[in-house]
Amino acid sequence: MKAVRLNKFGGLEVLEIEDVAEPRPRPHHVLIKVDSAGVNYADILRRGGNYPGPALPSSMGLEAAGTVIEVGSEVTGISVGQKVMGMGPGGQAEYVAINGNLVFPYPDSLDPIVAGGMPIVFLTAYHILKSRGQLQAGDTVLVQAGASGVGTVLIQLAKAWGAKVIATASTEDKLALCKSLGADVTINYITKDFEEVVNEETGGAGVQLVAECVGGEVLEKSVRCVASYGRLVSYGNASQTLANIPASDFTTANRSIIGFSIGRSPQGLLDHKAAMAEMFGLISDGKAKLIVDQVLPLADVAKAHQHLASRGARGKVILTP
Repeated sequence: MKAVRLNKFGGLEVLEIEDVAEPRPRPHHVLIKVDSAGVNYADILRRGGNYPGPALPSSMGLEAAGTVIEVGSEVTGISVGQKVMGMGPGGQAEYVAINGNLVFPYPDSLDPIVAGGMPIVFLTAYHILKSRGQLQAGDTVLVQAGASGVGTVLIQLAKAWGAKVIATASTEDKLALCKSLGADVTINYITKDFEEVVNEETGGAGVQLVAECVGGEVLEKSVRCVASYGRLVSYGNASQTLANIPASDFTTANRSIIGFSIGRSPQGLLDHKAAMAEMFGLISDGKAKLIVDQVLPLADVAKAHQHLASRGARGKVILTP
């Protein structure tokens, strides 16, 4: 089968399309014939050696959707022939084997191509807001990088659950997308100081929840946007820069800084299946959808990486075998 492979860390040139053996599912795994696979910023970091993963050489990708062709002996609730999406390594290939606990049969109404870009961004957004962020109806949420794959879902879910949303982005086009998804306030962080705008919008009180993935100075300023007893969930460091946060910035106001990584959640700690079931209901009701930026063939994986790395994406980039 064809797969995107990484034999060494480096630039775009290290991405290879290679013929490798079709995976064999272990007892807890499901073998899927892939229709589509999402590309995430974590793939960019992985290519450069800055994100955990299997020993090299290895196949790329963290999620996929397709048709079940084989089910491991210890997997229940999933059957051959079902259309499913799943979250696990090696998804950017013609076939992938994924742990059955991270495989989710999806409604017939979903486009099979769109489905491949959904698991990571939807589950990440869900757990940032609910499991880790303890979002309540009436809260105000600051979503950094609102036009990103996760950001676009965060906006929609937060609005569906009764929150006011302030979203940041770097261009007017991206801000318009955030607005169309329900953001109440949008901030161009290139031309405006988002900390000042948040302070004005909240009368100096701050927001109850911040979803932050940029790191560095953005993280530093985001902490100061949190209301007393509010929460900041940090789920990435796209800038790859360090933040300097004095203890007084969070202790004095009893602010909480919470870390989250969808790939570092011990089995059973988060109920992914219940989360997906709840979100499928919102999707069916028209309250949430995946924003697809581009659909590219597997052979164009380098273009996908370049597009994401240049911050050009509005929503999700998807590959098809």
